[in-house]
Amino acid sequence: MNVAAHDERHALLEELELLRTRRRELEESLVSDDHRPHDFGEQGETTELRDEIDWVDRRIRDLAHYLWEAGRPEGDTSERVGLYSGVTLRFPDGSCETVQVSRFPDEDVPVVTPESPLGRALLGAQPGEEVAWTAPEGRLHARVEQVRRPL
Repeated sequence: MNVAAHDERHALLEELELLRTRRRELEESLVSDDHRPHDFGEQGETTELRDEIDWVDRRIRDLAHYLWEAGRPEGDTSERVGLYSGVTLRFPDGSCETVQVSRFPDEDVPVVTPESPLGRALLGAQPGEEVAWTAPEGRLHARVEQVRRPL
């Protein structure tokens, strides 16, 4: 990756983190007592908050998708797990869990970093493949059920 691409990627990752922080702030404002609509003016403020949350959500989705696409090799149309992929895992006991491979926490989905044992095991995997990793509980394994692009 050249320096310009690295700098652009870093700037996008910073923007993504700022947007997620802003979204949390907006959500907190929306549920606080200060923004319960008591009259038409306050209803307008609540509508503006919701509109801004919608815009932030769309921008987060666009950035995550762009970063996911940019991290794929040229011409790769496979369903391989990459950075920012959502992955549904099926464990030997039949239970399933969906995680996202990311460097940033996400409040909606559990996140595994690409540097973690599970993250390293997932990167490059395709649906139907078995992955194994070492955890504090010992050696674990699961089957990749589904790989999704970022939402």
